[in-house]
Amino acid sequence: MKRIAILIIALLVTGKSLAPAAAQIETPVTLPAEVCRGYFFLPVTLELRDGEDAADRTLWFLYDTGASATFVDPDSLERVSGQRLSRNARANFGPLTSGELRITGLQARIRDLDHLSIALGRQIDGILEYGAFDDVLLTLDYAAGEMRVVSGELPRPDGETVFDANGPDTRPWLRVDFPNGSRRLLIDSGAALSPIVLRRIERYDTVSPPRATGAAVRFAEIEQRASARLSDSLWIGGHELEQPVIQSTPETEILGGAVMRHFTWTFDQRHERVRIIRNDPDTPIRFEPLVTHGLVLVPEGDGMRVAAVIANSPAFDAGVETGDFITHFNGNAMRTRNCDFDQDAATTLDLSLIRNGQAMELTLALYALVE
Repeated sequence: MKRIAILIIALLVTGKSLAPAAAQIETPVTLPAEVCRGYFFLPVTLELRDGEDAADRTLWFLYDTGASATFVDPDSLERVSGQRLSRNARANFGPLTSGELRITGLQARIRDLDHLSIALGRQIDGILEYGAFDDVLLTLDYAAGEMRVVSGELPRPDGETVFDANGPDTRPWLRVDFPNGSRRLLIDSGAALSPIVLRRIERYDTVSPPRATGAAVRFAEIEQRASARLSDSLWIGGHELEQPVIQSTPETEILGGAVMRHFTWTFDQRHERVRIIRNDPDTPIRFEPLVTHGLVLVPEGDGMRVAAVIANSPAFDAGVETGDFITHFNGNAMRTRNCDFDQDAATTLDLSLIRNGQAMELTLALYALVE
């Protein structure tokens, strides 16, 4: 697969042409990214034709360090290009721009992302793979809500700020120290709402036994999750993660956005290195109780079908039933609900749903399922 080559667009408007390898970004360039509930979205615009508006030719890609391939939704592609490609086909893009940058050589697999858009409540036109920025240093600045790129390379790992990011594949992995050893976890910005996700969490020493708390939406399936709080701290170099919440998975073990948001991350993909800078070195890294509605939801149409209701949860208490079809959260349609809803700070959640053809309104009193 070709990689994205990034050129400063100011050099292009003069009519000059540079080979990708020769392009240098001497001063950090801030990309026009937006952050939605911890997810970084990057707009990319196809070349404009006469009379076209940029918005009509722009796709919003979710940047995912846990993704090993780039995907684009077929409906979104048809909207901006007028072309319809079948599932699993490959789209070859011409020149694209994102703010001050020009992107060439982008390829993406066609994949229906509609269910992910509904799950998040914001349109996802595509998913941009980790390796898209392998020719530059890419920074994810969670505190500022910025993505930045610059030419260069990171110094050799020192175990304090710069770490090896090598692992079983080309994605970034980081050593995390546990009380009884260490594990390399995938650094996954695409798991923005997750803390640390591990296999067989019942074998860890936790404050209380793991309990069902919800599910994660993947491409082809809904992965139910159990959660618990560790009895001990974990360490990334000299950074202590105080009794983090962990969640279960049968697949890849990850370090998610609930940890990442405490740092600024700079990735040197060519040399398999990552630099992490603590946002607030004087404030301990603690993890809030896990507040959730207690529903396992499956995207369907423009809403979410209740696949399961977790016992002794806010949804269970409010009388939500398996098979209910949820159309709105707090009066906002599921597909277009805003990104500002903070479940950790909210005390209630209003559901609009349909049960056996009848519209209903229920209010959930939210509380922590894991203290």
